[in-house]
Amino acid sequence: MKELLRSIAGYFRVQHALFLIPIGAFAIYDSVFSAFSSVLAVLWEMYPDVPRAGIQMILAVPSLASIPTTLLAGVLTSYMHKKTIAEIALAFLLVGGLAPVAIAEPHIGLLFASSALIGIGQGLLHPLASMLVCQYWESKSERSRVLGFKQALNYLGAAVVSLLVGLLAFMQWNFAYLIYVGVIPVLIITATQLPKGQLEDRLIDCRHLSSGVRKLLTPALMYACFIFCAVSLFNFAFQSNIAMLINEKGFGDVVDTAVITAILQIASFAVGVFYGQIVKLFRRYVLLPGLALLATGFLMVAFAPSMAVVLVGGTVFGVGAGIQYVTTLYSTSKSVDQHVVSMALSLVLALTSLGFSVSPIVIEGVKDLLFGPGAGADVSLAIAGVGCAALFVVECVHCRFFAKEDRLDDVVPDELVD
Repeated sequence: MKELLRSIAGYFRVQHALFLIPIGAFAIYDSVFSAFSSVLAVLWEMYPDVPRAGIQMILAVPSLASIPTTLLAGVLTSYMHKKTIAEIALAFLLVGGLAPVAIAEPHIGLLFASSALIGIGQGLLHPLASMLVCQYWESKSERSRVLGFKQALNYLGAAVVSLLVGLLAFMQWNFAYLIYVGVIPVLIITATQLPKGQLEDRLIDCRHLSSGVRKLLTPALMYACFIFCAVSLFNFAFQSNIAMLINEKGFGDVVDTAVITAILQIASFAVGVFYGQIVKLFRRYVLLPGLALLATGFLMVAFAPSMAVVLVGGTVFGVGAGIQYVTTLYSTSKSVDQHVVSMALSLVLALTSLGFSVSPIVIEGVKDLLFGPGAGADVSLAIAGVGCAALFVVECVHCRFFAKEDRLDDVVPDELVD
């Protein structure tokens, strides 16, 4: 029994553990806006002249706006300390997040502007937490665990946020934006606790452009860009359609949608905690169970006859999403040389944001083309499930013929030199 407890304690023991506090806070506020899926059904009723895809785009605009700033974050790390970048990002989140609260019935244009400011902040913050993990934890075995812990904090915080957003929106829809008041303590923690870190090497400049690009654009990274952009395109269909599906089938209201989102986050939280063990079990095949669970969860929710089945399907989807997202970060971090990890993360995360951004247009376009404009949210979710199943087949081929064996190392990283 003692040995079991000692091994469990050893799994959670990592260097630089205190740095996980600001890193976890970044991760939470990087994804807070996804919890606003519970508000979409209310907005659809408030703005009847705006098409369904237009309402969904309110949730997608942050991903679209974050694309250039996510790419910019990788470049800025060579000129600005990561702490400074984080403070700028949090300021954008604070202004953009609280703007809709100031007006009782804001114009739809203000909601898009607010989403754009939030997206700019998220774009800077999105790769930053993962960059810090890759900087402070160089061992692949420890890095996979810490990336999992970071995402576990993300999902746990997102579960709490989802419930709060639902409760606030139930009182008045724009009260949901009050969740961004929490950015204030995060900004204080960042200013007081996060070390400046070190500037990245300027590998991609006028003198070393060719060699820098070759170091960055490896075949492994190019495949990561494709697969994770595609999976994010399908994944976003859950957030953008779950509230509408529940509304169309009469399963519940905005609070019920928030509960499903929270359960999804809790399931992903459990995956994040034990992601290090999942990697050791599946190694190079770690993405396959994630894609299989995503497809299963989508189809369960799409064809659910009751709210109970929606809850189960959402849980299955949450487990798959947890595996998939941490694998995005882990696979990217080991697909390139350590010196260009920040640029690689910025590139892949920018493309995943692109997938989120175009998701409503692509999914709704395919649905209208195949089933007509009268088809409901269940059809959109079914299309996304079939898409994840297709990506599962693509990943099987990649693992069988192209992927190299993933050998976890046990090198203990040196202490951080500030």
